[in-house]
Amino acid sequence: MKLNSLLLTFAFVLATVQIGFAQLPDGSIAPDFTITDIEGEEHNLYSYLDSGYSVIIDFSATWCGPCWNYHTSGIFEELYEALGPNGTNELRILFIESDDSTTDDELHGIGAGTWGDWTEGVDYPIADNGGNIFNAYECSFYPTIMTVCPNRLLKQTGQATFDSHAAYVQSIECAPATLPLDVGLVDYVGSVRSCPDTPTALGVTLINNGTEPLTSCTLEASTLFGTELLTYEWSGYLETYEIEEVTLGEAIFPTTSMFSIEVTSEDGYEGNNSVSATMNLSQEAATSLLRVQFTTDNTPGDNRWSITDLSGEEVAGVAFGDMIEGNTDYNWWVNLEELGCFTFNLFDLTGNGGDLSCSFSTYNEGGFQTNNIFTLNNNGNWSRLDKGFSVNEVNMSIGENFGIEPLAIYPNPLNQENEVQLSGLTGQETRIELHTSTGALIRSWVQPSQNGTINLPIGELESGLYIISVYDVRGIQSQRLIKS
Repeated sequence: MKLNSLLLTFAFVLATVQIGFAQLPDGSIAPDFTITDIEGEEHNLYSYLDSGYSVIIDFSATWCGPCWNYHTSGIFEELYEALGPNGTNELRILFIESDDSTTDDELHGIGAGTWGDWTEGVDYPIADNGGNIFNAYECSFYPTIMTVCPNRLLKQTGQATFDSHAAYVQSIECAPATLPLDVGLVDYVGSVRSCPDTPTALGVTLINNGTEPLTSCTLEASTLFGTELLTYEWSGYLETYEIEEVTLGEAIFPTTSMFSIEVTSEDGYEGNNSVSATMNLSQEAATSLLRVQFTTDNTPGDNRWSITDLSGEEVAGVAFGDMIEGNTDYNWWVNLEELGCFTFNLFDLTGNGGDLSCSFSTYNEGGFQTNNIFTLNNNGNWSRLDKGFSVNEVNMSIGENFGIEPLAIYPNPLNQENEVQLSGLTGQETRIELHTSTGALIRSWVQPSQNGTINLPIGELESGLYIISVYDVRGIQSQRLIKS
């Protein structure tokens, strides 16, 4: 049965790389599911939880060596015997084979894609074809072992010892509701970035871990050093284990600060009454006119960028796959058209960073760069990078004033002409770019000007608004070009 060990190990490594790097974080609400085991019996997660049981879910694959090693350690058999139906009756275990390409024969130890008979000596339920559940839990590797408590919150407990699994199942954190009043805070859900003098919304996920309906509680936010930020009186109606996202209100942070939100009203158990986070204060100042410059690597589809406001809403950006050409320069002009606090986000889908470069800058009314807010030029490992900035000046125009010698375009608007003349240049080597109004690069030129003038063959442009940008020793200048 071990003749295929090298092949199986290779398959495990390959699958791990291809799957990605996301999963539901600890403290998430476990998605409900119903699955039929190999004996034909159905198992519903929430039915077990509502009955007061904790549930360990083992997401494995028959070809996965680490899965087999842990499976045959006997730890789950011991747990099921001690804490399952024939023991203290507080735990259920579900083994879910999650690679739908494997067969029932391989689950029973027959075929090339298996390490052995996964059913031998196992009393707890075994189910096949659980890929949909694996995906719903956003799992990224085999084995993924999670424990779901009666309150429906999950935790990745992994390949732990018998004692570690048992300790968590029997902890107060994972115990069924027994106290009439037990207010719990699951996690912080508000913004983690703000700007100077900017009111920023704070929020938490509230859960009723008590046996009686929860109708009111007091929540208080304060900094690490005890400075009170706000107090919020919540009222509503939550049955046992019901959850609600609560916005407490807005607070102003003078500096980057760690802070906590706590339940300060009467409560039966204080061990779940607090969550903490860090508010990062953005000091970078910008106008509303911004430019993103991106040079792709060999996997351009792995990257995207976005700009989000304080609420987390995306106000500008591109999607994965919008950059399709490798080792290519991409440029976008963005005008946010409003004051406020924003975040520039850069994403890498596979989490390896890539050998790429990106620059994010802001410009004044004259089209000159005033601040380089973000620069990346490395191949380090990352899946997301972000940089906050504050728009404190609205710049509604592009390149209307360029100082003593402004950039001029003639003719403008265009009619049937196939050439435009640019004047007001330095006479030195100049790079010129023609963009659509949304920032997509159409064409670029690098050439010296003659007596501060350049004639550009632009071909046949469709009717619309375009932007011509000039890069020379003075910086960057931009002007509108209209084709009528």
